[in-house]
Amino acid sequence: RSRRCCCRETVTSSGGVPRLTYVSRLGSSGGGGRAHPLTHRHPQHPRPAIPGRGRFGQTASTAAMASGGAAGAAEHVGNLARVGGAAYSAAMGLATIAGCGYVSVCTLAFVFQRRLQYFPTKEHPPRVTTLPEVCQGIEEFSVGTEDGLLLQGWHWPAPPSGKHAKVSLLQLHGNAGSRHNRLYWAHHTRSKLGCAVTLLDYRGYGGSEGSATESGMIKDGKAGIQWAATRAAESGSKLVLHLESIGSAAGLNAAAGLREGGGATGIAIAGIVVEGGLSSCVEIAQKLFSFLPLTLLMKDKWDGTCAAATSLDPDMPFMSMHGDHDEIVPLWCGRKLFDSVQGRKVWKEFKRGGHNNLMEQPGYFEALDNFYTDEVGA
Repeated sequence: RSRRCCCRETVTSSGGVPRLTYVSRLGSSGGGGRAHPLTHRHPQHPRPAIPGRGRFGQTASTAAMASGGAAGAAEHVGNLARVGGAAYSAAMGLATIAGCGYVSVCTLAFVFQRRLQYFPTKEHPPRVTTLPEVCQGIEEFSVGTEDGLLLQGWHWPAPPSGKHAKVSLLQLHGNAGSRHNRLYWAHHTRSKLGCAVTLLDYRGYGGSEGSATESGMIKDGKAGIQWAATRAAESGSKLVLHLESIGSAAGLNAAAGLREGGGATGIAIAGIVVEGGLSSCVEIAQKLFSFLPLTLLMKDKWDGTCAAATSLDPDMPFMSMHGDHDEIVPLWCGRKLFDSVQGRKVWKEFKRGGHNNLMEQPGYFEALDNFYTDEVGA
């Protein structure tokens, strides 16, 4: 009789002596096989029983270990699930915190944006009677806006023998300080070029009523142009706008608004000079804060400035002065504004010039002198 599992045991009766042969699963059942010394015994000497061995050859301890291993594996999987859940919760928590932080930044930017855009010196400057002797002759004036606010300004008449005594400048300044901070510029421009200079403070600046906004500053520009044009006509002078930084946006939008609305009747602007001019505020802000949705958040974008420049009288001369190291209004921004002008125009670029030091650059006053002489004709 033969039985096969992982070995085959053959029992024969030859002379009454049983003979054991071992055949592997891949071998033959010939008589040349050898009995496995450990797994095969004589039929008359059966394998001793091993306490606790089960049906499939497992001991009780082995079964217990197997059962314990399964339980351990299940526990391990559970631990991994708990760790994964904790990691997911932590990630979601961080995402929530980051989202709340981003919303908070956007909210703060929206609420306080004008404090980040305009930096006025609100106090009224010293009275002109207390200024140094070299500043004697400055006249104080006030002018009302179309929405009922009162603005403050200074007018400094041209010296009688000045080279450009028939040129009257209206300066609309940048977003910081007040007219008092432009007195140094006014003094050197008047003394070197011999022209009249008017300095106007927007609402919220230098004792003027109200608070700075885009629409309000355009109204202020209109009021200033109308006042300066009247004064220039009285003295037989030609009015030239000198627009500094954000004053370029305020002045160009004001001039375009007067022309389109019919308010320019009787107002003759002989030329415009833009110093550190900008195409829009939102374009500059987007370069600095690209992670914020500024097209949605910004209240005062000043994004109509290029369109206003395009609408200017093409016969009116225009000059743009810009430093190639301008750290506030990049050169490309000033160039974009210049390219929007359709009429007679001059581009003056100052090597190593910044935003607030153009008047210290070689050729600054010479460029103004040439513009008044060749373009304005005064």
